[in-house]
Amino acid sequence: MALLPLHTVFLRVEVALKPWLVLVVIVAALDLWHERRYPWSKQVGVGVLIFLAAVLVSWPGPSAGAGFWRLFLALVAGCLLMLVTGKHAHPTEDVLTVVFWSGAAMATTGLVLAMVTNGAFGAGAIDGVNDFFLIDRVNKAAYLDSGFLALTNWHQDPGYSALWTNVWITLSIVGVGRGLVQAPPWAPPLVLGGLGAASILTYARTGWLGLGLAVAAGLFALWHYGRPSLAKGLRVVGAGALVAALLLGFHVITDPEGVGGDVAEAMGFRWTHLLALGDIQVPGGADQPDLTAEDNRLAVWTEYLERFAEQPIRGIGLGTGWNEVGFQEPHNLVLQLLAESGIIGFLGFVVLVVSLGRGGGWVAGPALVVVAAASLTQTVLFEPVLWFILGLWLASSSTRKPVEVAVGVT
Repeated sequence: MALLPLHTVFLRVEVALKPWLVLVVIVAALDLWHERRYPWSKQVGVGVLIFLAAVLVSWPGPSAGAGFWRLFLALVAGCLLMLVTGKHAHPTEDVLTVVFWSGAAMATTGLVLAMVTNGAFGAGAIDGVNDFFLIDRVNKAAYLDSGFLALTNWHQDPGYSALWTNVWITLSIVGVGRGLVQAPPWAPPLVLGGLGAASILTYARTGWLGLGLAVAAGLFALWHYGRPSLAKGLRVVGAGALVAALLLGFHVITDPEGVGGDVAEAMGFRWTHLLALGDIQVPGGADQPDLTAEDNRLAVWTEYLERFAEQPIRGIGLGTGWNEVGFQEPHNLVLQLLAESGIIGFLGFVVLVVSLGRGGGWVAGPALVVVAAASLTQTVLFEPVLWFILGLWLASSSTRKPVEVAVGVT
């Protein structure tokens, strides 16, 4: 779980061998070897098979190339992560403890890498850190032709980096508020504040809008557990907000002019276009081939709806949008399923979700709300955060068999 958000370090061998993926495969192999039979939830296993079979129906033929199969393998890896998490993510205290302390690492690297991105260590360090062996990137140029470098921290993409950070914030709030995380009193505000600042410095809408939702979801879960938990959560969140404000102020102060990203300029740009779903006109951006000159969600969504209308039953095939010149990903989970896998694939996903059962609890539930909100503007189907949270839901759902305990009597 600690390595799940780490996507910026990997070894590419046809597919990206990321640390979490290697470990999940090892754990799954150990499960199979130890039990000598199918070791995970049978009901959810059936749901997984139905979903994967439904997606395979969308294969458009040899013209799809390797892109289709890479994305299909990503779905297989996600489903495996969900099954393994559903089996092993107990007790809750262990889950929340690991999330909290890995969140502390994310906050620490976010602080340091944001300084690198903003040019505090010089222009050479900005590109130099992205050239480290096995590292894909820790920051990314976006929108403006100068002054806008977004922090990606443990991910290649700012939006998904923000999603992971926000989910970890939600789970950390629940863990700290319930007293399940053993840490010095000063640690929770620093961790939450650091994660909040890292989410903001991605300059992604997923980060800015999702951050408020993440905090609200975590506090709502604590309200369910009672007034003492909620009161503790509010105190920690308040202190964390102060830490986040101080960290952002620190980044503004230490940001050298004309080197790297400009914190004030980037924050102003993102705030101005926070809710803009149509064309975002960026002066000078069109002349920069590596930068995004526009971010027109409405145009992309309209195109995917038209593609769905053309092939409503089996879709146009996974990855068709990504592989087509001048096109892109749908930035919406429902449109991804409908347009690229058709009604068959969409219904297959519904069957999988239903197979997880009820009673996912007040740990997975709030985090799932954050992921679901991000799915409106992000393609989370191939992102492990979706499958991890579904696994947490499974771990405490009604489909999970009780733990058998052998008791010896002497």
